[in-house]
Amino acid sequence: MDKNGSNYRESRKQEIRERVIDTAELVRREEEEEAKEKKRRTRRRRVLIIVLVILFLLIAGTSYYLIHRQYTSFTVNWRSEGDGAQAAITDSDYEEYLPFSKGFLKVTRDGASYIDAQGKTVWNQSYEMNTPYVSVNGDFCAIADQDRTGIYIASDAGPTGQAETNLPITKIAVSGTGVVYALLEDSSASYITVFAKDGTALDISIKSILSGDGYPLDISVSPDGTELIASFVSLAGGTLENKIIFYNLGQVGQSAGNNRVVGGFTDDFAGHLTGRVHFSDDTHAQAFYDGGIAFFSTKVLTSPELLKKAEITGTIRAIAYDDELVGVIADNDQENADSPYLLHVYRTNGQTVFEKPISFHYSGFTIDRNRILLYNDTSLQIYDDSGNLKFDGTVDVPVRNARIAQDIRGAFGVNVLIGSSGVMESIKLH
Repeated sequence: MDKNGSNYRESRKQEIRERVIDTAELVRREEEEEAKEKKRRTRRRRVLIIVLVILFLLIAGTSYYLIHRQYTSFTVNWRSEGDGAQAAITDSDYEEYLPFSKGFLKVTRDGASYIDAQGKTVWNQSYEMNTPYVSVNGDFCAIADQDRTGIYIASDAGPTGQAETNLPITKIAVSGTGVVYALLEDSSASYITVFAKDGTALDISIKSILSGDGYPLDISVSPDGTELIASFVSLAGGTLENKIIFYNLGQVGQSAGNNRVVGGFTDDFAGHLTGRVHFSDDTHAQAFYDGGIAFFSTKVLTSPELLKKAEITGTIRAIAYDDELVGVIADNDQENADSPYLLHVYRTNGQTVFEKPISFHYSGFTIDRNRILLYNDTSLQIYDDSGNLKFDGTVDVPVRNARIAQDIRGAFGVNVLIGSSGVMESIKLH
């Protein structure tokens, strides 16, 4: 083998060795780069996890703060003073504020007016009444002179009509569509008559004989105006009987006979007295009796169902509700109780929301936008729907009624509308 061939082979071997070395070096470098990238990914994941944990803690902490935050002060947004005649009304006269639409319905013996959430008087309705009886449902209201025969009907846009009955009015109930049910009575019977929102009498009448069916205590109509719940009381053999009757005034009720009864409950209220009934929506109603609250479903129009009875041992002192919550304040009959009252709050289907002892000596009680408001003179307490006390303080006007005008969670606070004597005021809690 010549020298050139030997050199060539050596050169090739050297080249192969260098390539092997280069390949090994490349593999080593790639492995180092992968290790570095893996470390970078691990660091990024750790940073991301830390950021997410911090963000979660911030959100949880903020949520906890907002849920448990108690407002300690307020500022006045605006105050709407009444005119000279309204300002002259004294505490000895009749003046009432009722939550209506987005503001308040102010009712006196001489007339009614709707004041919206900005303090603007949208409309006035003049009349003369000895004992105004008011029913409110959504954006409609009806006002009657109890034991007389006149009814005034209005929406939030203005008066819609007047109705006249042929017998004295005991109770009225207005639907969310403006249909008005009037409970009338004479010496031997009671009658339920119905009026359209313009005051026109509808061809619907239900008669109940006092000696047989009993004496009507209260009525309430569903928002759509087709269902009615009524409480009747009677004596049978010296025993008190209380009946809860459901009527359907729509097409379903036409096949139920002249009285349009689609359901009745008697045994569940034996020995009790139901002084208040209420339709929360088109499928849920409640009966408040001396012993608790009965929750009904009318989802099946032809067969109302008793969903639940919430027993309350203490005497019920006050009742309030909105579209979603039902509440009562009852005496706290627990031994050695530090608070004289118990506040019970439920969903409209009977589900318990919370029960809370309270020592506040209230004169008024309202539920609005899932907030519970208690007030007395210039003192005001507000709870949320978890039972957390959100405000406990005094305001600068005597409170006749109060409601949540705008519920802004967070640093912006909560706006509250207050109806006072001749004054309506908007305050922001913060």
